[in-house]
Amino acid sequence: MRSCTLCGAASPPTAPWCAQCFAPFAVAVPAVAGPAYGGPSGRMVSRRAFLLTVAAIGVGAVAMLASYGLSRTELDEATYIRYAAVLTMAVYAVVGVLVVTQITPKVRLRWAVGSPAGGIVLGLAVGAALSGAILAAVSQAAGYLNPDPRMVAMMSEGDVAHLAAAFVVGCAAAPLVEEVLFRGLLLESFRSHGTALALLVSAAGFAVWHLSFNVVPLLYYLLLGLLLGWLYLRRGLACSIAAHVGFNGVLAVAAATVVLGGGGTATADGLSVALPQGWTADTHVTPEVVFGGHSAMFLTGPSGSSIAVTSYPTPHGSSMDRLTDELRNPRFAAANPGVEPLTLREVAFPVGRLLEVDTVTGRDPSVVVFLLRAGTSYELVFRSAGSPKALADFDPILRSLRAS
Repeated sequence: MRSCTLCGAASPPTAPWCAQCFAPFAVAVPAVAGPAYGGPSGRMVSRRAFLLTVAAIGVGAVAMLASYGLSRTELDEATYIRYAAVLTMAVYAVVGVLVVTQITPKVRLRWAVGSPAGGIVLGLAVGAALSGAILAAVSQAAGYLNPDPRMVAMMSEGDVAHLAAAFVVGCAAAPLVEEVLFRGLLLESFRSHGTALALLVSAAGFAVWHLSFNVVPLLYYLLLGLLLGWLYLRRGLACSIAAHVGFNGVLAVAAATVVLGGGGTATADGLSVALPQGWTADTHVTPEVVFGGHSAMFLTGPSGSSIAVTSYPTPHGSSMDRLTDELRNPRFAAANPGVEPLTLREVAFPVGRLLEVDTVTGRDPSVVVFLLRAGTSYELVFRSAGSPKALADFDPILRSLRAS
């Protein structure tokens, strides 16, 4: 039986109105289940979102272990960078597939709060401004344009494939996958426990995802995650993705500038060299001296290639013939493991006669070049790191040498 709220009379439970005063009874409307959405009420999107985040970090950890394993092999740096780039793209592909197939079909993501276009413009402006400020500060401290070294390494060969891979990962895959995962799903899953906790958890997950075991990078990513989370809460996923794109975009453009720029001339101890595209003179690195002398300059090129230049006073009575005999002496080879005397050769360049000899001092062979001059002589140690571009650049570098 059901009671009338007006007259109190009892009526059958299925009666549409009161039998005494004919007042209609309220009709119960059955609830219809819709897609979960963590809106202003702060409801949890899904417990699976947290598990997916853990799984995503696990995928990244497996890739990082694989990358570490590759770094312990005899692979040269250029090959290792290519494999590491493939692993990175594979991680985003796997995590992206998990997000699309396991979560988002059942969840209505919070793409925009207010105008989507306004959110995108705001995100791009905030991300680009913050990235530009950080880049300016780091470069000011270093004394030269100093973008993210991982982006520089990925682009360093300077060809279309390497540049495209870096921009796709940094400006498309990372912003889309990471923002949906950490803001659209993880942050929303914790909003029922309070906005502050949700922001902190999502930012912490974002920091751990980047798998850095140094405190400074962890703090860096934590603060960046908090900012992206705040933008998400204010304007939705479109805004936080745009901010992520703007942030990484500035770093990508700076890295491309370094890789495609370079050039100019480096000079030290009376020796000058014209730098090809992608090469820089690094005054902050102390080169390893192979045969003795004083550090003059250290040139860094694509994929970790380098040329260490040292200078030393020319011994009295030195000549190319005498140096050739000394390098071919078995006692010299015994005292300098890795030197291959049979590869000794004399070559002529505008700067004068040079002696070259191959050595094996690490993962990839090196070439040591000797230039004898009155007063001061020079030794150049070239490591290609397996880079095709560095190998192609070495001859033009030698041709550009000038000694005063």
